[in-house]
Amino acid sequence: MTTSVFSKAGVAHSLLLVCAALPGCHTSTPISFNTPGSAEVKSLSPERLPTVDGPRVSDRFPNISLIDQHGRQLKFYDDLVRDKVVCIVFFYTRCTGTCPTTTVTLEKLRHTLAGVFSEDEVQFISLTLEPDVDTAEELQQYVSSYSLDMDESLPDWTYCTGRFAEVDELRRALGVYDLDPEIDADKTEHASIITFGNDRLNRWAALPAGLGVSDLRKTLLRICGNDFRQRYSGAVTSAIGGEAD
Repeated sequence: MTTSVFSKAGVAHSLLLVCAALPGCHTSTPISFNTPGSAEVKSLSPERLPTVDGPRVSDRFPNISLIDQHGRQLKFYDDLVRDKVVCIVFFYTRCTGTCPTTTVTLEKLRHTLAGVFSEDEVQFISLTLEPDVDTAEELQQYVSSYSLDMDESLPDWTYCTGRFAEVDELRRALGVYDLDPEIDADKTEHASIITFGNDRLNRWAALPAGLGVSDLRKTLLRICGNDFRQRYSGAVTSAIGGEAD
């Protein structure tokens, strides 16, 4: 199995490796395809694709115990990932590098996905790299400081903390680490990578959070869409300027 490397240095190389590290991962760069017209997209089947029966990428994810910003106890896979469309990032509340920008980007992405998937089908997950500092109270303060919209019409966004060793195990299972142990141990060197997938369909990918929101949305739908029409609907929206970066 190829090892993934995620740090500020060599992010492009890292993204090529993540798909090798995650069987079932289909892309690590924005999808390139001929943009279909709205009539072509409407002609595609809206029939929901069948659930994968058999091994999944998520089988390798440890089902660790977590605590969210509300103090609720959760299991990573059972409560946040199973059969859902997920966007996963690692961050920490004291980060002054890429984390603030990534938070703003994810908030914009959430708004573009409102109403696209079924209710409670999409889950945004932010996992702290500093669980010894980021208590549930600290996470809630972080959410409040960014005035994040927790309207029920938007995809759920869960901020999580837990035991350092277990969160670190999960980070490595997701391929979000650097081969150089010194760089990997330095939180300030972490790169902003969005790992996203549709667990039900066993389709996963990763992209740098620095991409425009329209590119992130288009690729997320192409990978995570539950039917062929949904997978290509993002291309049409992007082509007509459906959302701002």
